[in-house]
Amino acid sequence: MEKVRLVMAGVGRWGGDVLKNLVALEGCSVEKTFDPSEEGRARIRELAPQAVPADSFSELLEGRPDGVVIAAPAELHHPLAREALQKNLNVFVEKPLALNVAQGRELVRLAEERGVVLLVGHVLRYHPAMDAIRRAVREGKIGKVLTAHARRTNFGRVRSTENVVWSIAPHDIVNLAEIFGEWPVRVSCSGRADVRPGISDYALLSLEFPSGRLALAHVSWLDPQKKRELTVVGDRGMLLWEDAEGRLEFLPNWAEPSPDGSTAHHTGPAERLEMAPGEPLARELAHFAACCRGEEKPLSDGREGLAVLRVLAAADESASRGGVPVEVE
Repeated sequence: MEKVRLVMAGVGRWGGDVLKNLVALEGCSVEKTFDPSEEGRARIRELAPQAVPADSFSELLEGRPDGVVIAAPAELHHPLAREALQKNLNVFVEKPLALNVAQGRELVRLAEERGVVLLVGHVLRYHPAMDAIRRAVREGKIGKVLTAHARRTNFGRVRSTENVVWSIAPHDIVNLAEIFGEWPVRVSCSGRADVRPGISDYALLSLEFPSGRLALAHVSWLDPQKKRELTVVGDRGMLLWEDAEGRLEFLPNWAEPSPDGSTAHHTGPAERLEMAPGEPLARELAHFAACCRGEEKPLSDGREGLAVLRVLAAADESASRGGVPVEVE
């Protein structure tokens, strides 16, 4: 089997992890790379000395590679992905797909018209814990899903273009949509910009789904605690995923009305759920390679990326209007 020939643009902090995984990916070859910064070029020399450095993104695309990996800053996702798609090349682009819905819609249209792969970097979709959560929900382990809430906080890098919702919340939006089996139709969002004017540093989101169910998400890059938590509440139990601790548990806890008008609370010992081995980023990139070979269909495709953009846009509008609920268009 011939190796999948890949090229990559953008080797910053996260991009370095992406490149490291690409180099280790069986059946793939990182042929060329591009990063305009000296820091990025130094990282390339360290991680992929065999890759030919390109002087521009256009040069990177020469030679018709099998796939283009874009891990550049978010404001470059749209122009770089558009240029690659216009050349009929398969594209993996980190989240968010773009910085507005119109840009995302254009990329989806291009990919579908050209018949090429557009895969969006919703990396937690490929996490073994999410596989286990999807399986538990599908098998009815917690009964009917009632609600869910996510917390994603850290003392992290403050962005200069996208706010904390656009930078961090896509992970939770995708996870919650998968768990509920539907996409939000209404969003309320409250946030505040304390470091950079106009760039919110923390936010609370309330997501309403077509079924009437609600989910909550708390995101912040101004928090002393690194938390990556997801709680799923059902009418016959709960799931608790603490990613930072590598722990996924089923708790047989639920509440229901009693015949006498009181509320009965059912509790039991927590059960640790097994997760398959494998790193989410490596699994995601292996999936992209398989898509480039025509062996698999994209899971986190352009349409999923566009659905996320629609929720983010509604969240921005809600925040600008004091947190009032806004319909997802």
